[in-house]
Amino acid sequence: MGLISDTKAFESITDDYFKILDLDGDGKLSPSELRKGLNRVVAVESEVASGEETDSVYEAIFERFGENLAPEKFKDLISEILTAMARAFGNTPVIMVVHNDGLIMKAVRHESENAM
Repeated sequence: MGLISDTKAFESITDDYFKILDLDGDGKLSPSELRKGLNRVVAVESEVASGEETDSVYEAIFERFGENLAPEKFKDLISEILTAMARAFGNTPVIMVVHNDGLIMKAVRHESENAM
């Protein structure tokens, strides 16, 4: 995925989102901060997923990356999420609703700008 390999752009975007999610400004994302804000960055929760399914996603995140994410771990998490989404969708046309200032929209814009 182009955005992830464009280290400067990827770090800038993930740093911005990290600062938004780090509500107490301690330089780490607590489980509470991650649960409150990650859905604003990438769609973890949905109207069709049960609370139990959503909980299992967060549990897997905390198990893999720890419960207090430093900026580097957050970048790793976002990289894995975007890579998994790219693999899942492949070249299949997908219609999705995204936040205008969300991570997915920024990735789409980055890919569009660099495809020209």
